[in-house]
Amino acid sequence: MVSVQYYIILNEHAGSGRAGTLWPQIKERLDAAAVTYQVAVSEYANHAILLSEQFAKHLPDTGSNDWVVLAVGGDGTLHEVINGLTHEHRQHLIPVAYLPVGSGNDFARGAGMAHDWSQALDQIIHCTHATLYDVGNYNETIKQERGVFTNNLGIGFDASIIAQANQSKAKVWLNKHHLGSLSYLASALSVYYNQSGFTLTVHVNNQRDIYPNAFLVTTTNHPYFGGGVGIVPHATLTDHQLHLVVIEKPNFLKLIWLALRLVFKRHLTSKAVHYYTATNLHLTVPAIEYGQLDGEEMGGRFFDVYVGLQQYPFWIDVTL
Repeated sequence: MVSVQYYIILNEHAGSGRAGTLWPQIKERLDAAAVTYQVAVSEYANHAILLSEQFAKHLPDTGSNDWVVLAVGGDGTLHEVINGLTHEHRQHLIPVAYLPVGSGNDFARGAGMAHDWSQALDQIIHCTHATLYDVGNYNETIKQERGVFTNNLGIGFDASIIAQANQSKAKVWLNKHHLGSLSYLASALSVYYNQSGFTLTVHVNNQRDIYPNAFLVTTTNHPYFGGGVGIVPHATLTDHQLHLVVIEKPNFLKLIWLALRLVFKRHLTSKAVHYYTATNLHLTVPAIEYGQLDGEEMGGRFFDVYVGLQQYPFWIDVTL
């Protein structure tokens, strides 16, 4: 086993408290493996950004460092940690690891990590070298926001579902019983009736396409979004491509038909679905729509967003 030290950023609230419940068992496993680590607890929204940024700022920028930052939580925790690490410009990037104990865990699916947290921890502590994975980056010019995402950036339907599900009192109960996807399903039906089509302009590969009735707009880095939905089944974290899916608002029967095609991974050939691959995208939406990054709410806003790709080292060995 390669000797590394872990700076653990623990989000005890991830998965409606599941991460906090599991932490004593995780700590016991780490101690039994004689792993050297420090723990910082994320106590509020975006706290993990600050914690990881401060760690990166104070760690010497040399190639001899043996530290790995380990995010213990869900996709939102990983999102915050990697954004904090990339805020600090370094010549030698600090590898990041991710123990998926949240509610969605889409990045773990996309990376091919074990579903069981204990096996996933083995894939981290027995890792011997970092692997470069693609991550998306974005520059939203209206609100002047920049950052990275590991899963996807969405506008419209999926973002509205997340916003409504997060406000649902039932989500906490469902997550505790490992039924969190049902809260998204219930929200999806409600959002469908309230979500209007909107105008979207896509600038990609020296062309410009305008969709006057866009409904779901997702730029993804791997197959999954929404807690395991395979929006682009063949995408990978190492294909060096962004995958953009635009769905125009269907009537209810077509929505059911699309959902069935999604289950059988045939949706990308539907006439209502528009699919792009590129290394850079420019999306504009001149209406107030919900947005999401890795399942985290961006709020309602206009959009003028440039999306690109970069690579980041991950301390995970999915072959174990």
